[in-house]
Amino acid sequence: MKKTLFYVCLLISISANVIAQDEEFVPRFSLGGGSFLTSGFMYGGSADFAFLIFNKNNFDLRNHFVFKGGSYSDNGLMMLIEKISFGGMITGKWRTYGYFEGGIGITANKTKSFFEHPLTYSIGGGGGTDIFLTKSMSIYFEAGGLFIVTDRVWEGGGIFQIGWKSWF
Repeated sequence: MKKTLFYVCLLISISANVIAQDEEFVPRFSLGGGSFLTSGFMYGGSADFAFLIFNKNNFDLRNHFVFKGGSYSDNGLMMLIEKISFGGMITGKWRTYGYFEGGIGITANKTKSFFEHPLTYSIGGGGGTDIFLTKSMSIYFEAGGLFIVTDRVWEGGGIFQIGWKSWF
């Protein structure tokens, strides 16, 4: 079942990219990275690849594949996250958006290596803004909430992210 769900999500992502609206002033792809800090339980860095799914009337929908790594309580953490953002350009230099995300990851500490069970799951959402420095480079700020389940324990709180994106 999990394998089928993975293939369905992959097929939808690829198909949506092929049929996405192609307007010259809207970049189709972005590649970025940054750092994040949560309210007391996690900090680290992330890498992000995104592509345009839909764009019409100054509204766009994007799919992001995010890799996050960092410190989680007394553990190390690596997560692969899929994030959907929706928003649009306010002016020629500002883009605002909301997002929701979900992912799966692995943790390690002094008694558990990264590839031992149990896995870690996350869910979150929030909003952000891209400030374009040039047509192909922006900095972004995001704020929202993040919840993580590991060892059947839920932890969560606010998250703040800052970073850069290269658009092409």
